[in-house]
Amino acid sequence: MRNSPKQIIISSIIIILVLSNYGFGQKEFIKVNGKKVEIFIAGLENNQKDKPVIVFENGMASKYGNWESVISEVSKTSAVFAYNRPRIGESEDDNIPPTTTHIAENLRKMLLEKGLKPPYLLVSHSFGGAYIRSYASYYPDEIAGLIFVDPIDFTKKKGYGSLPYLEIGLTQHQIDSMFAKPYDKFKEKLFEDMPNFYVQEVKISIKLNETEFKECTSISLPDVPVHFIMAGGYSAEGDDRGETIFDKEKLFRINNNLKMKRWIALLDPLKYGKFIYCSNSGHFVMKDDQETVIASIKLALIDYDRLQKGKK
Repeated sequence: MRNSPKQIIISSIIIILVLSNYGFGQKEFIKVNGKKVEIFIAGLENNQKDKPVIVFENGMASKYGNWESVISEVSKTSAVFAYNRPRIGESEDDNIPPTTTHIAENLRKMLLEKGLKPPYLLVSHSFGGAYIRSYASYYPDEIAGLIFVDPIDFTKKKGYGSLPYLEIGLTQHQIDSMFAKPYDKFKEKLFEDMPNFYVQEVKISIKLNETEFKECTSISLPDVPVHFIMAGGYSAEGDDRGETIFDKEKLFRINNNLKMKRWIALLDPLKYGKFIYCSNSGHFVMKDDQETVIASIKLALIDYDRLQKGKK
């Protein structure tokens, strides 16, 4: 039996809705500073006063679709907000550098406009870690918890970049020779070849490194559940250094160990700090090991409730 034109139209609408909204949330657009920003909201039925809203911050030049499996699960019990920063996905270019201050203010405006009030459990990947760490510095009283999924190392100080190379056996002269001029040429080529949305965030990353991430760490971490999830799976495919005089995987392990010590030192003063090491996961842990990220979010929510009950 042939479908009527009306049935065909209805079926097409349903398919479009399912594809655009993953079947469990709503893709929308919101104006911030006069520019369109692509957002995704799920689990609104779970939005209650004093119950943490789960907010996702993407990695460098990445889209919120990377969180799809995680959002699908956690939105069953919590309100969830994800979005694409300016210039990324369908979000318009606002012609403002994506500094941590600018992005944090944008995020806060959008959350409040959509009726998603604090507290917020902020979940980030990679470069997004700098943004949520900054948000926690600017608005510490709004934070229910912080989850850093294989984050940019905002504990890094000047000279720290040489430490893994020194430990593997290189001299400081060898390190300087490797990175001085080649790095400048790499930046020039990167800025010429890569799309603007990527270049703009790389420039902010460079500035953060130069200032030792002072924008991000102006105050200590709030005493809320804080998790660091580290990816321990080494992949030669992601290493573009070509032939080297050192073992690249060994260097990766040394670097991870150094970061691990610094991150754990940040967690030690906190009541509910957790460090999670995923030995077989690549950088995109939320794809390679989404169960761990989901479990981390659920644990953070449980510990937040414990903290609130303790205050009472």
